[in-house]
Formats: sequence, structure tokens, C-alpha cells
Amino acid sequence: MKAKYQIFKIKGKRFIVKLDYNELINDYEYHMYIRHLIMPQQAIAAYFTKSYETYNEEHRRYEAYSEKYDITVYYTYLKDEDILLITAFYKGGLYE
Repeated sequence: MKAKYQIFKIKGKRFIVKLDYNELINDYEYHMYIRHLIMPQQAIAAYFTKSYETYNEEHRRYEAYSEKYDITVYYTYLKDEDILLITAFYKGGLYE
């Protein structure tokens, strides 16, 4: 499977977002959009307005929820404090 990543620099932080190759359109699309109809900008806004956050030891990721946007974001830190946005989806998930 082909994959690429895109970097967003916002408020002094670097967010890395995965793009998946879509063979139907012969182009790359945001993984979180294909799966959950969330654009990276929405996930980043939810990250900055976290209402709750927990660390999932089993999956080695943070799981945060933004009441303001009703979006749950899964992410982890990479080297140099870069943030890999794993995915995001509507609804509170664990926090509902």
C-alpha cells in the first residue's frame, strides 16, 4: 500500500497526517477523511480544545476529546515533539 504524509505547522507545533492512495481516483486523500470524514484542520482544532485526554498504554497513543467540536483525536508524539495524528472521528467515543 502506498502512503504519504503531510505536515501542518500551527501554533509552533508540527502535525503529521497520513495520506492513503485511493486507486479509484488515482490520487492521495487524508486517511482520517476517508475513514471518518474529518479533515486534518478539524482534528488539529480539536487537539487544541481538548476537554479530556487519556493515554492508552496498550496502543501507545493519546486519546483526547473536544467537547467544543465533538471530535475524538488519537495521536502520539514523534521525535522533536512532532505530533502524529493517527485518526479522528465525531462523537465522544470513550467519553460519551
